[in-house]
Amino acid sequence: MRARIAVFGPTAVGKTKFAIELARKVGGEIVNADAVQLYRGFDRGSAKPSLAEQGGVAHHLLDIADPEMPVSVALYQEIAEKVMVEIERRGAVPIVTGGSGLFLRAAMGEWDDFGAPPNPEVRRWAASVDVAQVCDRAMSVDPAAAGRLSPGDRPRLVRVIERALSPRTTASRGLRARFLKIGLQRPRPELYARIDARAALLFPALSEETPRLIARGEAAEVLVRRTLGYREAARAMDGELSPEEALAVLRQGTRRLAKRQLSWWRGEANAIWVRPDDGIGQLGPTLVGHCSR
Repeated sequence: MRARIAVFGPTAVGKTKFAIELARKVGGEIVNADAVQLYRGFDRGSAKPSLAEQGGVAHHLLDIADPEMPVSVALYQEIAEKVMVEIERRGAVPIVTGGSGLFLRAAMGEWDDFGAPPNPEVRRWAASVDVAQVCDRAMSVDPAAAGRLSPGDRPRLVRVIERALSPRTTASRGLRARFLKIGLQRPRPELYARIDARAALLFPALSEETPRLIARGEAAEVLVRRTLGYREAARAMDGELSPEEALAVLRQGTRRLAKRQLSWWRGEANAIWVRPDDGIGQLGPTLVGHCSR
């Protein structure tokens, strides 16, 4: 049986382009594992690939929900598994990629919904930082769970983080598919330069998209104000920050997100780490052939 593929790495590293190139090579279809891209209307600010950017490669789990019906990790896992089975029935290779590490782990079967024990390291960190940083981290690992909480509810936000970071088992769910794990990496200065450039490119679109989303109602506004990029655009819209200040805050927040993502995947067992600009040829003919049989 051919392996499914997971492509991961920090924000702005180039996952979308690399995954599409890989899909063309191995006969694959893309399964989204970015929590914000699941929601209709959250487009440019979430870096959701347009039809043109998808380049004719089938993409799944984009625009499947409205903010009024949050997608939990458990629900995402169930839907993603069904989608991947259907892809395989068509003779194609599922390629899961996105910036939400918890959702990607759920797709790989490395998550369950059992309670997690207290994590002393997380609790020490949470006690040493502002509650806004705790909320930001909780939103990055499980937006659906964190989105149901008050942004000032430090204890429950900490529990969201603890559950996300807790070791998981797949025994209860029976998800045992084999995954080829491909991690994308760049030198830190190069990654930060890409983050800064992308933030400047996306911010005008964020500024246009955010008022329309807020006008949709309370659920959309809650997601806007707790999501990196949209949150900063909303603060500029409210007059709390100038556009220049909002862009600077967005760049800083995106760098922090990239650091967390790097920590999340550091030491990932059996992962192949590559530089995306070098193309999929660096994976070697044996690996690509293994996925394309």
